[in-house]
Amino acid sequence: MNKRTGTNADGLSIGVNIRRYRAAEGLTLKELAKRSGVSIATISKIENGKISGGFETIYKIARGLCVLVTEIIIDDTGGVESLVVHRRNKADVHRTALYDYYPQAFRNAGALNPYVMVIHTREPPDPRDWSVHDGEEFVLVLSGEIELHQEKTKPVRLSTGDSVCFESGRRHCFTSVGERSARILSVSTRGPTTRTAGRLTYS
Repeated sequence: MNKRTGTNADGLSIGVNIRRYRAAEGLTLKELAKRSGVSIATISKIENGKISGGFETIYKIARGLCVLVTEIIIDDTGGVESLVVHRRNKADVHRTALYDYYPQAFRNAGALNPYVMVIHTREPPDPRDWSVHDGEEFVLVLSGEIELHQEKTKPVRLSTGDSVCFESGRRHCFTSVGERSARILSVSTRGPTTRTAGRLTYS
């Protein structure tokens, strides 16, 4: 078992989590494929542990399921750790066309999902690629300048040292402003336990 990704060698944990969230949403493979832009065949292979899928693919599937990507790539079956230390020289990086994600210390059964993110994109992506997940999200700009885009809301510009907290159940994305890519600390609530009328609730 890979403790950093929560998957075993053949990606079974990822597949189990995807199937679990898809079933909770009442989605068919075809419906999830349409939502995520990932083919039916690829989703089916991941669910059955035949392939693990790259991070970009898992990211798209998570967006289609309206959950945090870490809800898919972690494994909560190994018990609860009371203390987790994350060393900076051990950081994994997950890259997408929009952002680079550097996971920080988190407890598998905890309520927080912390990432350092490097924001590359300077234009808002297709709305289908905007993030959406129940709960709240806190963002602190570590360097550079960003704009926070939320559906039906004017963009909010944030500079180094600025922070914002917002409802992450509304579709949102980040863009970098200026010549250099911006760096942010993003901390989201996580750990859905039940669903009511297709929406995540928390215990």
